Amino acid sequence: MHRPFAPQISAGKPIYTLLFAIGSVLVPHVTVSAQTEPDQEESAPAEVEEIVVTGQKREESLLESDLSVTVLDAATIRETRLRDVRRIDDLVPNVQFNESGQLSSVFVSIRGIESNPFIVNRAAIYIDGIPFRELSNAVLNQISSIEVLRGPQSTLYGANSEAGLILITTRQPQETVESQVRLTASTYNGDLGYGVDGFVGGPLIDGTLLGSLAFKASEEDAYISNPASSIGEPGEIRDLFLQGRLTYTPTENLEINATAYILDTDAPGLFEQEYAPLDRDLYDQTYRDSFNGGRSVGRFEFLNDAPKLTTEQNIVAGLSATYELDYGALDFAFSYADADEDSAGLDLDLTALPTIAGRDIEQETIVSGEVRFTSPDSDVFEYLIGASFYREEDEIQLGTAFGPASLDSYALSPPQANESRDFALFLSATAGLGIEGLSGTLGLRWDRAKRSTEQQEGILDLGFAQLPFQDISLEETFEEFLPRGVLSYEATDNLNLYASASKGYIPGGFNLAAADAALSDEVVRFDQETVWSYELGLKTRFPNGRGYANFSVFYIESDNWQEVQVLFNDQGQVISTAFIAANASIESTGFEIETAYEVNDNLKLNAAIGYTDATYQDFQFTATENLRGLPVKLVPEFDANLAARYETNSGLFLRGEISLTGDTPLDERSLTTRDSVAVFNLQAGYEGERYALRFFAENLTNERLESGLAFGNFSGDDGNFYAPFDAPRIIGFEAEMNF
Repeated sequence: MHRPFAPQISAGKPIYTLLFAIGSVLVPHVTVSAQTEPDQEESAPAEVEEIVVTGQKREESLLESDLSVTVLDAATIRETRLRDVRRIDDLVPNVQFNESGQLSSVFVSIRGIESNPFIVNRAAIYIDGIPFRELSNAVLNQISSIEVLRGPQSTLYGANSEAGLILITTRQPQETVESQVRLTASTYNGDLGYGVDGFVGGPLIDGTLLGSLAFKASEEDAYISNPASSIGEPGEIRDLFLQGRLTYTPTENLEINATAYILDTDAPGLFEQEYAPLDRDLYDQTYRDSFNGGRSVGRFEFLNDAPKLTTEQNIVAGLSATYELDYGALDFAFSYADADEDSAGLDLDLTALPTIAGRDIEQETIVSGEVRFTSPDSDVFEYLIGASFYREEDEIQLGTAFGPASLDSYALSPPQANESRDFALFLSATAGLGIEGLSGTLGLRWDRAKRSTEQQEGILDLGFAQLPFQDISLEETFEEFLPRGVLSYEATDNLNLYASASKGYIPGGFNLAAADAALSDEVVRFDQETVWSYELGLKTRFPNGRGYANFSVFYIESDNWQEVQVLFNDQGQVISTAFIAANASIESTGFEIETAYEVNDNLKLNAAIGYTDATYQDFQFTATENLRGLPVKLVPEFDANLAARYETNSGLFLRGEISLTGDTPLDERSLTTRDSVAVFNLQAGYEGERYALRFFAENLTNERLESGLAFGNFSGDDGNFYAPFDAPRIIGFEAEMNF
């Protein structure tokens, strides 16, 4: 029997402040309605532009959509100055982004379904229709919309979308010539960052061919610096991004879109995963005089001697087409992505003492495609049917260096390889059920995932342990049927109710792992993971057209949850690389509330709150320790956001924002927790047709925020815990020119 939904929130939490603030967003609407007499002659206020959702592979309004979704349109992206992908979760309830360093890809946790750097994202990510297993910050340039769908989307999107879905659409060329250049400069802790990005687009052949070019070049010091660097570089990131798009319309029935981009990152002095001590006083007490040469660690510092350098290059290309038939439409989409990354400098003792450092080299290639037929829009019956494929090849090589070392000192283990091949057939149909406003949707996907691995025999030398790789060649196929059912009731033109049940999954696979003893079959292999999610939702649009409010509650359960584990010896030293096991189960309940209201043409208010109670129902962490009843790591108790923007008729504006995040466990055993925290952001400036000037301040109170998994010392238990950290206070200036 399902546990009744009864969230418990302790008194004294800042959540009450946000609940009150969210309620206050609705007050202007109620007040205006009460003060306006029926016989008053007033001009009707301009309605807020309709928000469009595309996540169900056909366009529909936010009110009509039968799922919990947040849409950040072009205006919202501009007004929030959304330049950093890590800020999306500040604007979307029950969504948390986790990372393991400023260079790390972002991993997305939604509604208690957590993701971390050692397990593939449980939320699917698409950029211009191209699937990505991970999300990199640098591609968030010239974006026109972001959709965040909460809950399993596996019926239409397959594996790795059991937590939800993020759809990012970049700016497209238009029939008129457009161009823009934007300059940004910022400072934090005495360090600097600056960049330039821009866009130019328009017709290449009138009425037939459109094209655009977007670019970004940036250079910034690391948010968390390393003054103990053995190569004299405390950390710097240089990004170069270039994207081209073409839209070809040879006939009125056919549109073809092509896109390609290249991203090049060079980061001297940084490893892709960087960890600073949580308790600086304890860390200094342990290592200041013995390992760190009398140096104390700063608030936004770590002290590592390992020679560090990360380079990465991504090349992505996509081609899509839509052909309008006499009945319905055909859609085709194909993509190719290649990523090469070389990251050196994982300091295994996490001090300035030259002992041992690690290096990761990874090459990944992804090819995917989809073909889909969509029937015409209809209130009586509409459907879509399609097929998709996905192929990923991944080669990994690890290395180590000992003592005083240089970037040339790393000795590499043999390469290890994984391959994924997925094929799926899917369909979804919506029909009226004989009662005005009532409809039902049924979807089904058959997903076939083939996983194989080739691991060569070899040694990963950790100094205190020699970790052998076994010589293995394994292959297995996983199949799953993924249903989704929805009942939707349009009670009025401004109110929609829905109830849904859906299934999501991640295929099983094999661990490319090394350990100081032969690994058991249970470690080498892990089974597929499935979750069931149940949701009730309500969407309403205010009668005067100036805002909306959405509410949803959910219950999620999984009985074969995949978790990352590492083996340790009696001294607390790591004696294996990370591996995945599917021996846990979780349960999650919660709710989301979102509302937006335009008080008048000058003042906009937005508010949101999400609450999640996610716990392990079974997790055999060691032979003698089960984590049953503990909260799922990296899932905050709640998160909330309140923002207000005031703009004068002349274009001057002021925007303030507060984001609250509840207590968040940073490891499986809840040994370390990030306390509830409030982060304040401010903007002020001018926006006009030709140019815009913005001054901004993020994390005004300079909070020290852990942003991902916390660990003990890799070389032995020293009583300290270490974690990646988010950005300190950033103050900056942005100038934008449109031509």
